[in-house]
Amino acid sequence: MFIPRFAIPIEEPNGSKRALGAPFCPTHAPQAQRVLIIMSFGIYKQGQGYWVRVITAAFIGVLIISAAAWGWGQAGAVRLPARIWTFSINNVHGQLSPGDTVELMYYNEKSANPEIPSVLGEAVVDYYTPGKGSTAIVAVSTFNNEDVKLKANDAIEIRSGSEGSFVLEALIRSSTPTPIYPIEYLQAGTAGGFMLLGAILLYVFVGTQKRTVEFLIATDGGMKKVNWTTYREVKGSTIVVIVATFLIAGFLFGVDTIFSSFFRMLGVLES
Repeated sequence: MFIPRFAIPIEEPNGSKRALGAPFCPTHAPQAQRVLIIMSFGIYKQGQGYWVRVITAAFIGVLIISAAAWGWGQAGAVRLPARIWTFSINNVHGQLSPGDTVELMYYNEKSANPEIPSVLGEAVVDYYTPGKGSTAIVAVSTFNNEDVKLKANDAIEIRSGSEGSFVLEALIRSSTPTPIYPIEYLQAGTAGGFMLLGAILLYVFVGTQKRTVEFLIATDGGMKKVNWTTYREVKGSTIVVIVATFLIAGFLFGVDTIFSSFFRMLGVLES
């Protein structure tokens, strides 16, 4: 049984203290056995099948990182609910102030007259910034229903006031949502979840699951029994393969040239 060394002083049952770095002996020091179990983090047969377990863990780690990267990309495509919508508007007639209520208009294909803009819903102005000419930037929030918050991207016109006395009328050129939280948070959470779950599965598979650990240890033992080829043997075999490849290629080239010339003489092949 392999007993690792630890640079930790342990008090013996008789009251004496062990020197730093001295090997622990579970038979004579029950305290040392408890320390050994704690410091092994519950890993089954720690130290056995070391390289096979390390290589297996590295391979699984690459898969985990790949899965986390995939999750990061997929999370980036998620459309989060918007907290604020910012509209770039033109053909502006009038002006807005923070706190004003505006109506968002869109083309409703289900209405009786789909070519006439319908009211999508209402929102409250957060800020209004006039631009050059008849352009401006307006940001809205506090929507009167969830439909407005989700479909504000479909809005084509914005207005404030009542029919015949609008405070502002404008066409929406583009819209930009500000999500309830940055999309990077969702991406980081998704990737982190993959990493955490993968780390737990890796720990169980390589460290604590008896069946898989026994298999890896047996594999390591089998690898040690393999009669590995020496450098001289590998070098000699490589030279033989390269030479044989060139000889076969030269032989086939010669045969092909002879047959081509012969069939050209018979007129079967064109010169």
